[in-house]
Amino acid sequence: MTPGPDPASQTVRDMLGRTVVVPKDAERVIALRAGALRMLAYLDAVDLVAGIEEPERRSDRPYLSAYPELRELPPVGPHMGGDPELLVAARPDLLFLTFTSRGQADDLQARTGIPVIALEYGNFSDQRDLFFSSLRLMAAVIGRTDRADTLIAGINASIAELEVRTSGIPADDRPRTYIGGVSYRGPRGITSTEPFYPPFRFVQARNVAGDIPSRLINPIQGTYIDIEQLIVWDPEVLFVDLFSLRTAGPDIRPGTPLAQSLSAIRSGEVYGVLPYNNYAANYEAILANAWFAGKVLYPDRFHDIVISEKADEMFRLFLGRRIYDDIRAQYGGYRRLEPEEL
Repeated sequence: MTPGPDPASQTVRDMLGRTVVVPKDAERVIALRAGALRMLAYLDAVDLVAGIEEPERRSDRPYLSAYPELRELPPVGPHMGGDPELLVAARPDLLFLTFTSRGQADDLQARTGIPVIALEYGNFSDQRDLFFSSLRLMAAVIGRTDRADTLIAGINASIAELEVRTSGIPADDRPRTYIGGVSYRGPRGITSTEPFYPPFRFVQARNVAGDIPSRLINPIQGTYIDIEQLIVWDPEVLFVDLFSLRTAGPDIRPGTPLAQSLSAIRSGEVYGVLPYNNYAANYEAILANAWFAGKVLYPDRFHDIVISEKADEMFRLFLGRRIYDDIRAQYGGYRRLEPEEL
């Protein structure tokens, strides 16, 4: 007689189309590669985590500020995939894996004997639905579907409100805007930018870098422009990724060609925003940055917003904790950047 299906297991199709048999009641899981552990934190599932990649223990990412106890878990190897022997020793019921291929996921599953579910991390520019699908898949496997629904609804509501608040503004009334010092695997100078910077898109900002040809855009290594091009664009408002303040600040401090040329610097319209590229995107920082950008660019449309409260609202939406004070202690928080800070 052919044995029937195991009542303690279920079959799922992961984001790469792989069929994976996983436990119905997973009690121990491990999330590998960029963004995977963050997704578990988003789903209020840190209690299930059986181990973390070694570099996570030294990270200052928001989800580790919200859940510092994660740093005390056993290390399961290096970043971007862990070590098979350490993974087996941690005894997880299943593994979640981002930024992978079918072959890599199959290989890890074969080497460990542990079910591997491949996820797509998506983005907030043109792959939001992909991120939502991964979030729902992870939630279904670990029993957090209600939490996923609540988070997704909150994200969509926040973005919709931003779009309503910034609608109907004539193009000429939208100041020329630039984001510089965008961090990619570390701090960068002022010429590091993001043509599709999601916070700008959510508030319909006039991003001067928005027309950079796609062939010059690299989502992994970053997008860089010439200082001369920035002078030509002459943004009226300049935002700086605070993770890069020490490397981007010297490019725009008093006495530099940019300080002498850019309208934003001459008028004091230079602001710091939270970094969002850190082992994949911090989606909570993206939305918080969007609210701050809206308040700076269109103060009459955001007069009722207290940015520290709104930032904490975003952190609580994603991570269940109000941690803006912790983030502000690291980077100084949202603010106008004074010349002496550069």
